[in-house]
Amino acid sequence: MNSKPLTYDSLKTVIQYMEPNTRFLLSSRCPSIRVLEKTVPLKVDELVFGGNFIRVNRKVYDYGLYQVDCKDAPWKISGYSSLNERWTDNVDEFGIRDFVTKAGGVIPGNGEIFEKTLFGKYDLEKIPTNDGRLEKLKRILEVEKQRYNQLLSFQPEDSLFSNKDERESFDEFERIRYDTVRIYNKKGLELLKNEEKVKKAVDFLKERIEHMEHEILPFENKINNIRPRFEIHISIRQENSELGVIERLKYTGDLKKAAYSLIKFMFADRGHTIQVNKILSPPPCPLDLKIKMKIKEIDFFGDLSISLKLIKQIMDMSSLPLEKLSIKVDSRDAHEMNQEIIRTAKNLDLGVNDDRIFSFVQNIKNQRVKCNVHSDYFLKNDKFINLIKNWVEVDKPIGTCFKFHFHAIKEVSSIKILNHVRHRINGAIFGNKCVNIPMNNSKTLKISYEQLPACNFRIKMTVVSIE
Repeated sequence: MNSKPLTYDSLKTVIQYMEPNTRFLLSSRCPSIRVLEKTVPLKVDELVFGGNFIRVNRKVYDYGLYQVDCKDAPWKISGYSSLNERWTDNVDEFGIRDFVTKAGGVIPGNGEIFEKTLFGKYDLEKIPTNDGRLEKLKRILEVEKQRYNQLLSFQPEDSLFSNKDERESFDEFERIRYDTVRIYNKKGLELLKNEEKVKKAVDFLKERIEHMEHEILPFENKINNIRPRFEIHISIRQENSELGVIERLKYTGDLKKAAYSLIKFMFADRGHTIQVNKILSPPPCPLDLKIKMKIKEIDFFGDLSISLKLIKQIMDMSSLPLEKLSIKVDSRDAHEMNQEIIRTAKNLDLGVNDDRIFSFVQNIKNQRVKCNVHSDYFLKNDKFINLIKNWVEVDKPIGTCFKFHFHAIKEVSSIKILNHVRHRINGAIFGNKCVNIPMNNSKTLKISYEQLPACNFRIKMTVVSIE
């Protein structure tokens, strides 16, 4: 007789039909059922490992580095800076960003290398020392503060102007704002035609000044031997909704440890293989965790070799063959194409970064392949003809289909490709937007084209039976 209480099995059934994010929340709030939750099979529709975030279906878990001893709200340091267009993951004890540390602690800009300053500008003045560069940044910041005060006291005439005139005037004001480092003159201020435009300029400059102050603060901290307090905040949001902090962690010098902890909490030590319909990008760090996922579809954006190593940490071999694999490749990746995860995929989607596409497609064993190429160059030269001849010689099976997507201004480009095939392949028969090439065993290789939206075209190679 089963001695377990009825509530145990009932709770397992309830958990099984919960949305994954609800399960994670329940497990985090009720440690007493955490072990039980791990024994119930988990299914995820879409899993994304991104830059400092993990998305499970529609819920996003952000992990970010914050300075928490600021006068106002905690200041986010990690991620992309709109001020200088640089990415930060980690900082040193003073808050100096990792891209500065990797460059030997040298403040970027004003050197022999043509690069943007911490304020996002190209400055041709050569300043050899960090002290000199920091002083110049402070002078620029002071000018921005003077500009801010000018805007606060400026009263526009609020005369009647057309929307076009207002827009053109504000565009001119923005050019002055970005291109010069001086206080506004009367002519510049008068480009702001109404209170709305003044407020827009004030709000922008207030935010910009705050960013500037936080960019130079770490160097002042180092001079004054000040060590700020940093925390990792794990936040949750749904698409574009407001962030809500669900956990604060002590920062120990590596933001990726937060990703590791989050992945461990969500997916490690489960009693069953996790079912995942689609994964976009691999985990952001090496994992020595007990995680196995049966995955149907994978989409990689970054370095192929690294991505393959990272995804194999969590992918159960029962995932193969994948229903679909999307990858970007260049000439360095040719040796990876024979890996089982690639060559067995039922549908292979290739983004090719250079004109060496033939080195990939000539040996691909997959039956259904889509190639996204930059131009139709490959389709107009002898390598495409050689690919067609190879298909006929090796007698590709019915259902084999390669699609080449490219951008062209007019349809005539696709017509030229078909004409090139018809003239170069013996026995080719011209049809309606296609060329048919006889094969053995009552088969035909059909080369056709299709116009897609936004000046995109598709050339398709398909082995079909003779009807």
